[in-house]
Amino acid sequence: MAVAFPAEARARKKRKPAALASRMRPEDDPRKRGNHWAFAKASIAFAGPRDLSVLGDGAVEIRLVVKGYRIGALQPGGPVPHVHLIVDNEPALEIDDARAAWALGGLAPGPHLLRAVLCRPWHEVVKARRAFAMTRFWVGPRLAGKAGRAAESAVWPVPRKPILTYVLPIGVAPANLVLAPIDEAAQHDAAVPVDPTAALLKPSPNRPVLDFYLSNGKLGRRGDKILIVLDRRELPLITDWKPHPLRRAHKGMRRVSIDLLNRKGLKVHNAVNQTDRVFTVSR
Repeated sequence: MAVAFPAEARARKKRKPAALASRMRPEDDPRKRGNHWAFAKASIAFAGPRDLSVLGDGAVEIRLVVKGYRIGALQPGGPVPHVHLIVDNEPALEIDDARAAWALGGLAPGPHLLRAVLCRPWHEVVKARRAFAMTRFWVGPRLAGKAGRAAESAVWPVPRKPILTYVLPIGVAPANLVLAPIDEAAQHDAAVPVDPTAALLKPSPNRPVLDFYLSNGKLGRRGDKILIVLDRRELPLITDWKPHPLRRAHKGMRRVSIDLLNRKGLKVHNAVNQTDRVFTVSR
């Protein structure tokens, strides 16, 4: 037998989801995409290491300054907005506490590049103008003359030129890189213990998604474009900045390559614009 509810009760029932949504942080709301206006003022910067610095051997201390975007879970077990830390164009590591100092170990002597990208709890890139930061530095003594400049040009992009930062699918981070938060009392202790699996982002078992951050460029039919090659098969050029499902990535080990093209269809040469990544699809 059907039961008719008063109109007032029906109205209260419809308002309940809206009331719950109003208490949800924008960072946790899956209805808000990475380009939502709520994140327009989100920004990230490196407080350390400083750009073009020369550091000693041992773990590198990383400090971030995040504004207009809340990092970490609101409560235990809740969604975790985070930062993707990309070391020398390797698969991303995750930082879920921007207030802590972090120790990055396993870097060989020479020039290195760190890039940081704000991300949603499900790893989607925040597409705000300042949701990206990078810093360049040396570990150990800097090589002088042409040798030093050649080593830098192979790793460091030119900051004012377009920079394409690959983020998803993650792939497997190299075993030599280790990242973990460090205590105030141990910030300068090179022997900080780090868990090599603590900061690795786990690939999604479902449909893989390609996502990225573009600096100093603008995608469009008459603008810049992104070339994608999946398992030696060239996909349609990307002309819009949003996550792109890789529907042709079937179960097993897959290889994807991305590169940045200008409006004339020519490659935009910069140290990290071309990225190759191997990832595994489990379903």
